[in-house]
Amino acid sequence: MKSINFDEEYVDLILSGKKRSTVRKGIKTYDMGGVVYLTASSKPFAKARVVKAVVKRVRELNDDDARRDGFESREELIDALKKIYGRIDESDLVTVIHFELV
Repeated sequence: MKSINFDEEYVDLILSGKKRSTVRKGIKTYDMGGVVYLTASSKPFAKARVVKAVVKRVRELNDDDARRDGFESREELIDALKKIYGRIDESDLVTVIHFELV
């Protein structure tokens, strides 16, 4: 079964339902309706169903994307992406993976 790994700081947000998506740099493929393990430090903490995966440019990310990802604003989301990936350009492709806990 595929997995999606998160930093430990996001586990509680996911389990509480405040984080219902994740943004990953590049084009990622997930089967819609497929079940994946959610992991932190490579240890499973939940299972989730992939609702959809949408590829877009960083410049297309908006506040709604940020809120679904557990952030207050697009700026907070971009700052978090920079912390994880380093340099992020507005033209970079990202995949927004929407999920629901099962």
